[in-house]
Amino acid sequence: MLVSLLYGDPVCAGDVHAQADALQWAQLSPEQQKILEPLQLEWDRLEPERRRRWLDLAARYPNLPAERQLRIQQRMHEWASLTPEQRTHARERYKQLKQLPPEKRQQLHKRWQEYQRLPEERRQRLREKREPASPDPGTERPGGQPSSR
Repeated sequence: MLVSLLYGDPVCAGDVHAQADALQWAQLSPEQQKILEPLQLEWDRLEPERRRRWLDLAARYPNLPAERQLRIQQRMHEWASLTPEQRTHARERYKQLKQLPPEKRQQLHKRWQEYQRLPEERRQRLREKREPASPDPGTERPGGQPSSR
């Protein structure tokens, strides 16, 4: 999920950080606007720290491999479509997953990959029968929220 971008190690871009608090969407460069387009409608309401993280991503974006850029764009669109409650839940989930031992995270990642290889019809059936997400990320079923990989 895109949450990993929000909580990843930021690349320091001094002037980006200094200006992020005040930058409205219209003040972003055309390149930044193109990269961050999925966030346009909410940009002016984002907290300064979130703006900084997105601007850090935009600064790194041109140097990323094409497949990574595509995945980032897809996840930004997914993120933009989430409700505020869903975003809060995703952030909390990500924090929980990061606190798991590496072996447990690896196990969950493997299960997620297995889930991803299932035909879409099977994944849809799993999602439909899925109960609400459990509070313990170590007990989540493959149809649950993805790890941030």
